[in-house]
Amino acid sequence: MAEGYYRTSKKPGVVMVTSGPGSSNTVTPMLDALLDGTAIVVICGQVPTAAKGKGAFQEINIDELARTCTKWSTSVQSVWELPMVVRSAFQRAVEGRPGPVLISVPKDIAQVTFDEEAFKAYKNLRDRCLAPSPGSPSNNTANLLQELDHVAALINNSRRPIICAGNGAHATQEGVALLRKMVEIYRIPAATTLHGLGCFDHGHPLSLGMFGTYGTACANYAIQNADLILVMGARLDERAVGKASGFAPYARAKVKDGEGGIIHFDISPDFLGKFVTPTRVILGELSNTVGALLQRLKRTERADWLGLIQQLKEEYPLPPILPDHENPRPLPQEVVTELNRQTASLQHPVTITTGVGQHQMWAAKQYDWKHGRFLVTSGGLGTMGYGLPAAIGSKTARPNNDVICIDGDASFCMTMAELLTASQHGVTVKVIILNNQEQGMISQLQRESYGGRTCYARQDNPDFVRLARSMNCQGKRCFLKDDLPECIDWLLRCDGVALLDVLIAETEMVPIVPSGQSLDCMKFQ
Repeated sequence: MAEGYYRTSKKPGVVMVTSGPGSSNTVTPMLDALLDGTAIVVICGQVPTAAKGKGAFQEINIDELARTCTKWSTSVQSVWELPMVVRSAFQRAVEGRPGPVLISVPKDIAQVTFDEEAFKAYKNLRDRCLAPSPGSPSNNTANLLQELDHVAALINNSRRPIICAGNGAHATQEGVALLRKMVEIYRIPAATTLHGLGCFDHGHPLSLGMFGTYGTACANYAIQNADLILVMGARLDERAVGKASGFAPYARAKVKDGEGGIIHFDISPDFLGKFVTPTRVILGELSNTVGALLQRLKRTERADWLGLIQQLKEEYPLPPILPDHENPRPLPQEVVTELNRQTASLQHPVTITTGVGQHQMWAAKQYDWKHGRFLVTSGGLGTMGYGLPAAIGSKTARPNNDVICIDGDASFCMTMAELLTASQHGVTVKVIILNNQEQGMISQLQRESYGGRTCYARQDNPDFVRLARSMNCQGKRCFLKDDLPECIDWLLRCDGVALLDVLIAETEMVPIVPSGQSLDCMKFQ
């Protein structure tokens, strides 16, 4: 929920839990937030100071647990430290690359009545509270301008440039606007990661959609044929680049001629070069670095390149054309397409959240992402069950937004009890379950790897409609594709929390880049 709150509002989400299992249960969401650049502040209880280290009831060493899954964590030693520690926590969560921070508060300190006058007289705050946070490293001004001059020359001389935008592109509205300006004025095609969706309108002639293992064919093929890759706020992990040594071969080959290459713009060096080593790095906020870069660019005609892009988009359209079928049940892509059609006329911005699985990829590729439409999902960690609590957090942050969770049946089962949370607190989220009664992505992987055999991937689901109604939510089931428009219209018109269980036709997630293959080695069936 806290992650969904931040991803929608850009204000840190706050989590408060007890000691012991409460604290340990935050490890997965903190790691999820760390990998996806999501600012959350976790405040957890701890056993009394005198009992620490003695194996007291619900005692765990949360400081050690948090060390590998937070930007910063600390344990409060005195009530007088609280103002400085809390202030520092919020500052560290949002500066540079956003991420999770944790404060543990022993029970005896939490029970002290805070005296503001006494605090003003307290002069012995520890150095760690007063020490400035490390901030964001960046090129110094002289070096930055020199680097931007060089990058601008590479872009101006490039015949086949492409932008690869990630989560960092959403950091500020100004940064998003500058990237769109770069696309439109300087005619540079753009692809995005899963978290970058929405930076550019899918309907724009130069938008290529999502690239990567489950990306669009036109985006993947364009990257492999580009002579210059401009990475904007993306980690470029293995899901984005496929076989690392085979990523962007033409751009890499041009480097020996003093041209092309991979230019990585990012606010933090923490994830640079993990899978793909960039030719050049520009550190800093995109709203600053891209703004300075645009002043150095020239309008360049690239008719051959744009012609190839148009050819790719015609051959592999966005969103993908759905196959004809005789199954009376709807394809999952048809569900997302119909949802897209009906939400196009909504007056408020639309936020889509997802869990993790095939449904996540179908939502990413079939929905028409554009300004005012937001995707909130788990990328780096791939946490099943993310969708519903993220929807609750998103709706809390932006009550006037229409918030819809697209989930798979297996992923929904991980956190379905949160329907009660939404109902009890009047957070009017909508849920669509793409129900194929299996863990689809696992089943597909097993079939491909083990000669068509599967095991332990089928789902014996509860009755989701009755489950929703038992929690004072509205519920409805859709069996037939002919009933789909009416059912989605029902969902969008519901006043309270509502769930639509859609029994879908089983189908494979294609196209896909097989494990260990380059982006241009896509499997289409």
